Amino acid sequence: MATRLQKFLSQAGVSSRRQAEDLIKSGAITVNGQAVTALGTTIEPSADRVEVNGRRVYIEKPIYRLLLKPRACLATLQPTGAARPTLRRFLREPEPGLQVVAPLDFPAEGVVLLTSDGALAQAMSKRSQRVPMTYHLKLQGKVDDAAIARLLKGWRWENRPVRPTAVEPLATTGKNTWIEMVVAESRPRALKAAGDLIRHSLLKISRVRMGGLSFEGLAMGGWRDLTKPEVADLRARAGLGAA
Repeated sequence: MATRLQKFLSQAGVSSRRQAEDLIKSGAITVNGQAVTALGTTIEPSADRVEVNGRRVYIEKPIYRLLLKPRACLATLQPTGAARPTLRRFLREPEPGLQVVAPLDFPAEGVVLLTSDGALAQAMSKRSQRVPMTYHLKLQGKVDDAAIARLLKGWRWENRPVRPTAVEPLATTGKNTWIEMVVAESRPRALKAAGDLIRHSLLKISRVRMGGLSFEGLAMGGWRDLTKPEVADLRARAGLGAA
């Protein structure tokens, strides 16, 4: 069955579709030995030989992996040349094409998704992504009911609305307060803006759930591959069909 070249590259985990367009225009892609630069090109995946910079590309069974990222760790699988640790320390030989979906900032901890499913990675990278994320947030000071109610109304970050579906207090010491927030937002910096909104500094971020996926059963730095029902549920939440 014929398919567009950029869709094939995305499904193979080479890049997102948008990045695939840049690769095609740059002349890095060949089909059956011939350079292809036209974005409308279609191929037959079972018959045509596609190469990226001389390396053949195949569509293999996508990988879906949940990892519990610790604090003080860069959420990337790419070598950085820096002294700070990355997620590579927990995966001795990461499979080619793996992408870190919904990465957390260096100081934050919690679940992240590693996948070679380019369509899912792209869907969950959009600003309008729909997969709910559950966070435990440590805020400075005592957060009262009025502040909780204000958070539920939402706020704006980078000129777009962010609105939680749930905000609940978890515990307080008087000096600090833990709250649980459910929001379809994968970028922790948007949560820092929530703390600024109610004038309580955000001290710690921990993502405990991603859609229906929980950190439970994982040690810090530990990971597991998703089950078929978990994959189907995650893709459905992201607005995609079966893989």
